[in-house]
Amino acid sequence: MYRTSRVPKARSFFRIFVLLSFFLLLEPSPFWGAANRIAIGKFTPGKEANGSPKGWKTATYFNTSPTSYRVVKYRGKYVLKAEGIGSSSSLFKEVKAELNDYPIISWRWKISNVIRQAIETRGDRNDSAARVIVVFRSEPEGMPLWYGFEYLFKKIIRRNEPLGPRIEYIWGNRIQKGRIFDNPSVKHSKVIVVERGEKKANLWTREKRNLLDDYRAAFGTDPKGILALGIQTDTDQSNEGVTAYYGEIFLRKQ
Repeated sequence: MYRTSRVPKARSFFRIFVLLSFFLLLEPSPFWGAANRIAIGKFTPGKEANGSPKGWKTATYFNTSPTSYRVVKYRGKYVLKAEGIGSSSSLFKEVKAELNDYPIISWRWKISNVIRQAIETRGDRNDSAARVIVVFRSEPEGMPLWYGFEYLFKKIIRRNEPLGPRIEYIWGNRIQKGRIFDNPSVKHSKVIVVERGEKKANLWTREKRNLLDDYRAAFGTDPKGILALGIQTDTDQSNEGVTAYYGEIFLRKQ
């Protein structure tokens, strides 16, 4: 009696194990997918009346009208909608992520049009329809003197902008795709053109970049890790109008 009572239990356990394994093979995303990527930029509705996303801070600039950022639903998912006419402001979210295991950043975005008068290398015309900003950490003991002055400046003029070297991925107008150059308006910030022109306007476009490779190419050294993530649509210098959408942003293993 003792033997026969244990055999059905063992068979039942084996059947459950097989069914669970089969389910995991059919639907890998809830389990395996989570290990391959980390969502660092979610857009979920907050309590703010203007519709800005939960967990993000708005950085406004002196004497400039802010861009309108609202969380909206697109095909059942929340995305960020940015609308600007002669305006500029940014959204930043604290991240603090290491890059050794997850060096790839990916996102999707869409624009209505480029900023036609923009010249991205000029400080008086460097508007962009869409911009994803990654701010990196800097070691406190190696922090140069200019950080103290820039910190005070940003607190007064560029409120809520995190301090640190950064890379800005833009949807540009004139500058060649793939080019890396200094942001003419922000110190210690490199700009990389990942899309250009209106060929893909009004289409969702997916992007994927290797942050380690980009940082090394831009600054000639390795990053210390991510401090914050930012979003910006700015049209204050051109006074043109644009609508941009941003989807969820991930860090990936590959």
